[in-house]
Amino acid sequence: MEESLKAELEKHGGDDVTVSYGDIAKIFPSDTPHPDSFEYKVIDEDRLLSWAKANSWKVEKVPNQAALKSSPPIRFTRIK
Repeated sequence: MEESLKAELEKHGGDDVTVSYGDIAKIFPSDTPHPDSFEYKVIDEDRLLSWAKANSWKVEKVPNQAALKSSPPIRFTRIK
């Protein structure tokens, strides 16, 4: 599944890509249930950050998403 994320980010072709929290949580699930969803778990941030670093991406939660505070979109920014 990590390879599918890599392919999607490359397919996008940009250096700044936003992906939904749920999509990332399905690729990098932790053992912790999500407080607001039965569809996916909380993101395993250590695995995500390790993968992102190895693939030249910076990862951060998109700020100012009050309505989505427990499931904010995830922003990938290419490290050059």
